[in-house]
Amino acid sequence: MVTLKKLRTPLEKLTIHSTSKSEIDLIIAIENNTENSQFIFPNSKTEHIGLISNNDFAHLTLKTNVNNIVGYVILAGLENRNRSIELRRIVINQKGKGFGRKTIKQIRKRCFKEHNCHRLWLDVLETNERARQLYKSEGFVEEGILRESVWVDGKYVNLIVMSILESEYRATWKES
Repeated sequence: MVTLKKLRTPLEKLTIHSTSKSEIDLIIAIENNTENSQFIFPNSKTEHIGLISNNDFAHLTLKTNVNNIVGYVILAGLENRNRSIELRRIVINQKGKGFGRKTIKQIRKRCFKEHNCHRLWLDVLETNERARQLYKSEGFVEEGILRESVWVDGKYVNLIVMSILESEYRATWKES
């Protein structure tokens, strides 16, 4: 009997850095991609620029090792006295390559270790099953439902609120 080795394609390295104003047009193009626009409410260029300069927010660009921008993240509440940071937005332009999972891992680490976060939370459309499963697999817990709270494609859709606490993150983190 012959056993076949499972071939693995190495995933590209992902780095996260503060977004520059020169990257905003590309960020807007990523938002407007039909695979992304169905799950988010796009910001204007002015809104993105405002977030970049606001100390309570982190507007972060995701780049591969070949310097391709593959997405972005917006964190809110960096100055929240309750140490509760919102993962306001994560948009990945190249799906199925592991960038979403890598991003969530790096964002959790950044929030809990660098920003001394107690609670990292987000809301996600109930219809975005792919994202919900990713968040669950990375330790986020569903806290509740904002029933029929957003209007999408001619109907009201529920938002699911999810979070991970510092103690839950610490119980699972592995030092690298």
